[in-house]
Amino acid sequence: VDCDWSSDVCSSDLVLVKTISPWRYPLLTGKQKDILKMIQNGIIVGGFDTLKNAVKTVSIMVLVTVLSIFTGRMGVENESIIMIFLLGVLFTAVLTSSRRWAICAALLCALLFNFLFTRPLYSFLIYGTNDLMLLVFFLITGIVSGTITSRLQNEMRLAGQNEHTARILYRIASGFLSASGRENVVKKAELLLKEYTQLGGTIHLDLKESGKGFEINGGNGTLGILEIRDGEPDNSQLLIVNAICRQLGIALERERLVADREKIRLAMEREQQRSIFLRSVAHDLRSPLTAISGAGNLLADSYDILSESERRKLAVDISEEIVWLTGLVENILSMTRISAKKLVLHKQDEVIDDVVGEAVKQTERLLRNRHFEVKLPDDVVTVPMDGKLIAQVMINLLENAARYTPPDSAISLTVEVGQHLTVSVADTGEGIPDAIRSRLFERYVTQEKEIVDGHKGLGLGLSICKAIVEAHGGQISVMDNVPKGSVFTFTLPMEENL
Repeated sequence: VDCDWSSDVCSSDLVLVKTISPWRYPLLTGKQKDILKMIQNGIIVGGFDTLKNAVKTVSIMVLVTVLSIFTGRMGVENESIIMIFLLGVLFTAVLTSSRRWAICAALLCALLFNFLFTRPLYSFLIYGTNDLMLLVFFLITGIVSGTITSRLQNEMRLAGQNEHTARILYRIASGFLSASGRENVVKKAELLLKEYTQLGGTIHLDLKESGKGFEINGGNGTLGILEIRDGEPDNSQLLIVNAICRQLGIALERERLVADREKIRLAMEREQQRSIFLRSVAHDLRSPLTAISGAGNLLADSYDILSESERRKLAVDISEEIVWLTGLVENILSMTRISAKKLVLHKQDEVIDDVVGEAVKQTERLLRNRHFEVKLPDDVVTVPMDGKLIAQVMINLLENAARYTPPDSAISLTVEVGQHLTVSVADTGEGIPDAIRSRLFERYVTQEKEIVDGHKGLGLGLSICKAIVEAHGGQISVMDNVPKGSVFTFTLPMEENL
């Protein structure tokens, strides 16, 4: 199934399309509703039901006739024998699906009683007034009691049908409630249609071919048409098809609203992130630029009166701020390439010692007041990688460790070789709060702690690390250090994946 809210077509065994003027009919027309009601009340029955009711009626007539003849030969009076025929009328009303069979049974019983038990015997003539009155009252009583019994029976049958229909409708509604996602909703509609209507063949929507379509309506009009190509629902299945189409329309409308709400949420989130990013850029650019401007102005205005060591210190400060700005711009450019999916790897075999050395050199200013230790393999190790990007990963991790640890803290960078190259940066700071641990590698996520060097950062470093490492086919993770602090670890394949 291939479903997309931005597309007009969802292809499946059950396919929804937007339509202009297809040949269609409403879910249940007035005439179809009347027919369905007549079926439920037993007014309209099929040929098989008619034959079955006729067999039941004839069987009951034969049974009560035999029983009446037997009791008549025992000397039972006609007034008692006629009660046996009345019992046959009641049984017919109970066992058949329409009151017309009870009326037919009453007429047949009256004729049989007249033929077999009134004088002259074996004739339909009636000479006695008492016999005539008895037959008239029997006929009236039989028709009335049979009609009442049949009506009660039909009401009980209809109540059972309504209960069964209500259970089916409830299951259909519950089935759609448990489905989420447009694709799953369409699949659920197909399964429910097959389960409760037993329609054979493929369910498909194709307006270019003839067929009867059922409208699928939503809050803003018709969402599509459900066309059953192989087979056609009979009158007893129309109610179920109606319910499925109605619930499908509600579910599709719900999914559309959910998708729209998600788009709005994502748009608001992107706008919020953009605002945070711009504020962070303004803040992080202002601080080093102010320092560079101040140091430069001081050198220009007081160059002659400053000592050599003071001039050198100002120059070093300017250089360090420029290095920091360069790293910031590199991160911004990297994230731009990652967002545009234009991150290109220039892989070649790199000596891991050289890559680590470059990263340590770039972060020397931040690590000067830390107990920093590097642990490298004894042998020379070469790994296929983009050396510049992997060095940037190490720089970001080391800068992150330095910013969130106080002076004289211990920071270490460890490289281990096994099935993969494993690089770990450990610190002894306060660790990662649980509130942001799961989002730590997302963009614009930063820790709300005091920053040692005054540069808060944009919250891009770790997300860039994750993108670069995964582009190399590796993984990156964070765990707690013992006794305190954090350990960031990433792995790289030792061989190029072909």
